[in-house]
Amino acid sequence: MPVDTLHNIFTKSATLLADIYRDPQITAYNRLEPRARTEDFTRSLRAEIRDPLWLLTRQWQMGELEAEDAGSAIDARLLTSQMHIDRIALRGAAGHSYDDSIPLETVAERELIPLADDKSVSFPHALKVQVAHFFLKLHKPVLRTKYLPQYRTAFAFAQNDESVFRGQIDGLNVYVATKRRDFDGQKVLQAIYGGTFETLVSVDAADHIDDLTKALQDWFERQYSQVPNESAWDSRRLTYAMQAAAPRSDGTQLVLDASHYNEGRLDWYSFEVDPAAPALATDAATPALPQPQEPISFLPVAASFKGMPNPRFWEMENRQINFGRLDAKTTDSLLLVFAELGLIYGNDWFVIPYSMNVNTLCEIKALVVTDVFGERTLIRAADEGEENDWQRWSMFNLSNKNELGSYNRQFFLPAALTSTLESEPLEQVNYTRDEMTNMVWAIEEVIPDGTGKGINGYDTADKFGVEPPPITASTASIRYVLGTTVPENWIPFLPVHQAGSNQSIEFRRAAMPKLGVPPTDVVRPKGLLLTEVSTRYYINEEEIPGAGTLIRRTYQRARWYGGRTYIWIGRYRETGRGEASSELRFDQIEPLGSSR
Repeated sequence: MPVDTLHNIFTKSATLLADIYRDPQITAYNRLEPRARTEDFTRSLRAEIRDPLWLLTRQWQMGELEAEDAGSAIDARLLTSQMHIDRIALRGAAGHSYDDSIPLETVAERELIPLADDKSVSFPHALKVQVAHFFLKLHKPVLRTKYLPQYRTAFAFAQNDESVFRGQIDGLNVYVATKRRDFDGQKVLQAIYGGTFETLVSVDAADHIDDLTKALQDWFERQYSQVPNESAWDSRRLTYAMQAAAPRSDGTQLVLDASHYNEGRLDWYSFEVDPAAPALATDAATPALPQPQEPISFLPVAASFKGMPNPRFWEMENRQINFGRLDAKTTDSLLLVFAELGLIYGNDWFVIPYSMNVNTLCEIKALVVTDVFGERTLIRAADEGEENDWQRWSMFNLSNKNELGSYNRQFFLPAALTSTLESEPLEQVNYTRDEMTNMVWAIEEVIPDGTGKGINGYDTADKFGVEPPPITASTASIRYVLGTTVPENWIPFLPVHQAGSNQSIEFRRAAMPKLGVPPTDVVRPKGLLLTEVSTRYYINEEEIPGAGTLIRRTYQRARWYGGRTYIWIGRYRETGRGEASSELRFDQIEPLGSSR
């Protein structure tokens, strides 16, 4: 084939490819660098400008003279719309008014310390003694001597109650040491709240004991934040569930739903807007409507960070951050973007200070920035404009519940805590799957103790009946085992069908038989997490994945406005430790010398 023909074919092919695939035209620029001709840098360090026109032509060549963002911001006008949360509802209960006088985490997490005389949910013995000692501390020495014998008689401890502290060495020691010399502070509070205190104790009006009982009641409510017979914990889904609402100017409500809060820290991302939720009731007389906001003027301040490149020629950066030592691989896109942002665009960011009150929803209606040339620029939201839904992205926006890709532009600043003091676990339950037995085990790894702390659940579990009884005086070489058992702190949950479904299942709490005792007795859990539901206890299947789920109960202490301190018991959920094997078996033929 002639050379001219081949040349024409390749030319037409290249033209066709350029028309169809739009082959990009890449323009490369080489950086101009000086080349030293002598070892003396005195003249070079002067940075003399020999040809200003050359610099202008270089700016024209790089397109800098066509830029539209050369002006520095000197003024910013901000217009916002704010709404304030004034009511909450816990787990579908009736709503009631709320303000920021108490942290929102405390309202959602706190548990009721019941006064009912029920051993499964009663005070720890150490708390009973603490309440009694504080009550005596309020008395003058003369009144303490006068009424102490009556208190010991009217509010005495059960004298033969050692079985409650089985496996609790420290709790049993405290009980034995205090059961005769102290009295039950829980019974004192029961009598005060029930109005039967003066009928149980012969009180002289001149001693003003009613002032002391009122002081004890105030101290207890101040010491332990109490919830009035309602709880946000959803035992079926192992999470907290609550709603909060703010009134709009048109009389409707903006309802926020936090039905999946279980990580121990409440923040804006725990909430989402529920457009279909009914309005929440409130016990406030006249709910406050949002007030119109006036535009606010700010002075924009250039953002700064450690290691940021300085705009001045002779000013050197500090050595606190060395961007040159970033070890970024070819797949570390986020790290490369971070380095480019810091080195190239670091001085393009401005900070506009804006203060918000907690418990507030804020939406930015308009932001206008004025530069040094007097030009005003309207800054729009990041997710505003004509674009595809999959490209929409923004930060701190509240999503709409059950509406994928639908967002609101309100930023919620909840009355949440930044830090708390947390105790060691009072209780810890590990929900783990056992595929060999096709069930879930709730392992009580830590259980509450009579001293008010948590103790090892394995150490307190009764070992009696775990191993089969030995067989003596027999010539048989095998034996039949009806069924093995597990430690007492392993509580079974059996899969059952959901009501009205032949496929979906859920887990229902069951019980293991206790060997060596009457067959009607079963192994019962010792902690609150597995006993607070007295009726049939169900857990949704999806709440216990293959990795398992771990639930902890801990004391938490935090300081709020004005120095007021709140103490409550909260729960925290995290991923478990994987599957477990209980080695539970039935109808087994085993060698006589086997231990199982």
